[in-house]
Amino acid sequence: MEILIIGDVFSKLGRSALERNIKRIKSERKINLIICNGENISHGRGMNEGHYLWLLNQGVNVITLGNHTWNQRSIYNIIDDAKCLVRPYNYKGDVPGTGYITINYNGIKITVFQMLGQVFMNEEVDSPFEKTEELLQKLESDIIICDFHAESTSEKIAFGYAFDGRITCVYGTHTHVQTADERILEKGTAYITDIGMTGPIEGVIGVKKDIIIDRYINNGKMRFEPEDEGKSQFCGIILEINDTTHKVTRIDRLNVIE
Repeated sequence: MEILIIGDVFSKLGRSALERNIKRIKSERKINLIICNGENISHGRGMNEGHYLWLLNQGVNVITLGNHTWNQRSIYNIIDDAKCLVRPYNYKGDVPGTGYITINYNGIKITVFQMLGQVFMNEEVDSPFEKTEELLQKLESDIIICDFHAESTSEKIAFGYAFDGRITCVYGTHTHVQTADERILEKGTAYITDIGMTGPIEGVIGVKKDIIIDRYINNGKMRFEPEDEGKSQFCGIILEINDTTHKVTRIDRLNVIE
């Protein structure tokens, strides 16, 4: 089995980069399942109803969100009924949507879930370590994949080691800068600190660079605007998983610049 996981799709250039590459990669690598982080797809903040449907039309099977889950109001129209949509599991209290989904692929049960990190993050969430332990206790899946949406590299790495051998793949999102540390950990979990961003390469993690530079130099307060011109990148990973043992045999990092 081959699973394609696409990094945070950011605004217009992210959508165009995804559209140009997804079908080619699916054909070349004979992809069986596609997971995509869509929390920045609508003007860089959140995902609206239309872009959710657009991702499904592109062939994406599971869409994860993140700290911008609630930025687009139309998400409330679909999040309770969307069968392919995963928001962070460790939100406090009773919130709309679901933090994990389990799908059946040719008799193989595959669960995809998402956790938000706590370090350097503004959201009030429960411990991703405790909530993951809680979730694993009730899952009966052959393959378990976690989108760990977090800022701190140390928190991500610690999380990977903490659940090595119990989660099939732990991959990081949110920081939008791809890391070159993809590997299979000692007990069999495929791991990468951040799979990177699908979107503009000439901005600052997706935003027009002049806006961010002004914030650092002049304490500027300009509103964030996505960089919608220039070169783009398509980032993610491909997992090769043994159909019998359900173990990852290979993890390949993707970084296509156009």
